[in-house]
Amino acid sequence: MTAQLERTPGRPRVLQATPWVTAVWGVAFLALTALAVVGRTPHPWSPEEASALGGLTGGQMSWTIAVIAAIVLAAQAVGTLSRRTAGRRLAGWALVGLGIVVAVAVSDVRALAFLGYLPMSLMALVGVGPAAGHIDGSVFVDAAAAVAHAIGGVAIAVTGFDVLDRSTAQARGGRVDRRRWARWGPSAVAVAVVVPLLYAVTRIAWALDVPLGIRREMLDDLGSARYAGLGLALFAVVGAWLTSGLLARWGEVFWAWVPRVGGRPVPVALALVPGLLVAGAVTSAGLSFWRLILTGHLAEVPGATSDWAAWAPELLWPVWGVALAVACLAYLARRVA
Repeated sequence: MTAQLERTPGRPRVLQATPWVTAVWGVAFLALTALAVVGRTPHPWSPEEASALGGLTGGQMSWTIAVIAAIVLAAQAVGTLSRRTAGRRLAGWALVGLGIVVAVAVSDVRALAFLGYLPMSLMALVGVGPAAGHIDGSVFVDAAAAVAHAIGGVAIAVTGFDVLDRSTAQARGGRVDRRRWARWGPSAVAVAVVVPLLYAVTRIAWALDVPLGIRREMLDDLGSARYAGLGLALFAVVGAWLTSGLLARWGEVFWAWVPRVGGRPVPVALALVPGLLVAGAVTSAGLSFWRLILTGHLAEVPGATSDWAAWAPELLWPVWGVALAVACLAYLARRVA
């Protein structure tokens, strides 16, 4: 009985849903960018200096997104309809690669900012909290587009992995050894837990009026903004704890005391979807900080370059994102093995 609870045999429902999300992203943004190119609508991506592709204009990004969307739809069709293993594997790798590009490059730091500041932003819109009166509703438009690309990119990549998995199973007579992915789980989880906690320590210290890694002058200048950092820190701490669940029993089976679902298997999607979404968002945000450094725009980050805690922890975010993605895939492999 226990063994049955700890395993989710067969193909999880999330893998059945991701092709639909992929298709919706492809059709929607192919249409939006086509309308923008002919001047019917504004470009669906506005320039952002703190972005992996911040050097491109809105028009150039529209062409880029349109080409990616067209290739994604074509690769998805090949991966679904082709009977040749080689063709399906090529389509699968194309989807994986393009999904990563969309999730970490087309999407940008605005996706993580939206997710991290969402509770505080919603409070501000009703006049509550330190950001009350300082929120412009228009910022949600660009942020929502960034989140849409993060979701779409993750769905595209997962669809690609599923195509590869099924093509491998077809070539091997229906049998695939997924345990090799599961072996990476413990190491990946350890990294994905430690990195966000390093960031959280600095922001919690600031909220407690301890200028860890920054000058006292900067901490005083932050004022109530330090509590926004505290919100992100608590978000990181909760995320680290949830990440540890990718290895724990409670990450596979609900605690017995939980009403209605106690003792039942945790749906794979409940861990996989938010985990991969955060992985893409933090990787993209981390690359944005690296771009600011490489292009000489680090001064645009609040504080002086000597205030290392204002920017150094974020440079580890790509490591965090990759580790979290690997941990999620290892979790998936263990649950469906």
